[in-house]
Amino acid sequence: MLRNAFRSPLLRGLPRTIPRPPPPTSLISSPPLRQNPTPFLKKQFSSNRRRPRLPSSFPYSFRSKHARFDPEAARNAKPLFTSEQFSTFIRSRGTIAFSIFMAGGMVIFYFSNIEEVPVSGRKRFNCYSEAAVEREGRMMYRKIMSETAHSILPERDPRVKMVKRVMERLIMGSGLENVNWEVHVIESQEKNAFVIPGGKVFVYTGILPIAKNDDGLATILGHEIAHNLAQHAAESMSRVIWLQPFRFLFMWLDATGVTMGLGQFLGDIALQFGVAMPASRKQESEADFIGLMMMAKSCYNPNAAPGVWRRMEAAETHGIPQWLSTHPSSKNRITQMESWLMKAETARSESGCAETNHFTSRFQDTLGLMNMRWD
Repeated sequence: MLRNAFRSPLLRGLPRTIPRPPPPTSLISSPPLRQNPTPFLKKQFSSNRRRPRLPSSFPYSFRSKHARFDPEAARNAKPLFTSEQFSTFIRSRGTIAFSIFMAGGMVIFYFSNIEEVPVSGRKRFNCYSEAAVEREGRMMYRKIMSETAHSILPERDPRVKMVKRVMERLIMGSGLENVNWEVHVIESQEKNAFVIPGGKVFVYTGILPIAKNDDGLATILGHEIAHNLAQHAAESMSRVIWLQPFRFLFMWLDATGVTMGLGQFLGDIALQFGVAMPASRKQESEADFIGLMMMAKSCYNPNAAPGVWRRMEAAETHGIPQWLSTHPSSKNRITQMESWLMKAETARSESGCAETNHFTSRFQDTLGLMNMRWD
């Protein structure tokens, strides 16, 4: 009270105020804490970032260098691999030693895989086993079955029965009873028949008019079974292996500029027409011979074989020269068949078919059961 008594009247007249904090500012109108923040990636890869200083003795520079193309300098430029360098490389001791080692290994590998073809006795190179070839055959078999499933004739069809009847006799005569044979007859105008490794037989109905009867069909099927017996598929696959070094040589000559880029092209043509096609024609002629002997031993008439190829020749719409084909011409096949007939008749008589065929013919004449024919 004493304090109030002595207070000035002026002071007593003023209102008592309590200092208060300023009112809060709206968050919407408040400026951001940081204007336009720089993104992390932009900050990390910004061109304004200071580069580390390199010592003056550093041998490389990060600045781009540009040069104008000079045609004259390009023409006078030194090649990467000159003929002198190539000659030096060929004559070097390392190259000679490596070439001798590789050549010796190839010779040993080649002669260690020489074998004899059944029936014909021909010597050939084969480095593939039957199991390996049959694996390839299974892939082909699945592909053909998927493509022709809707055209395969049922078992009750007389054409299927005819093919199976001929196949049974040929299998007995070829000694291939251990093979899991499967016969499929396909409704098609195509004149074709083939046997996939593993005993998968495909016959197109278009070839039945060419065969006409059991003897003619035995000629065709004997030829196809002969390919399987002689393992011609494995021989063809083996041929690719020993031809491959020559293809690598042509490619290398192209790369060095010796053959001016034409080595591989011309080399493939030479190998195709000089090696592959003649070898294929030899296999076809060999299959003709083996098939003829097979049908003769199976008590079929070998004299029907030339007639099959005459009908095949007449059915050909266009013929190509033999040297452009993988098969011999029908004319040459007929000539070869006629020259082998004496051997086939001998094989037929030695198998005891003469008396069997005599009684079979009399039995058919009596019952009137002649072979099925397609004229």
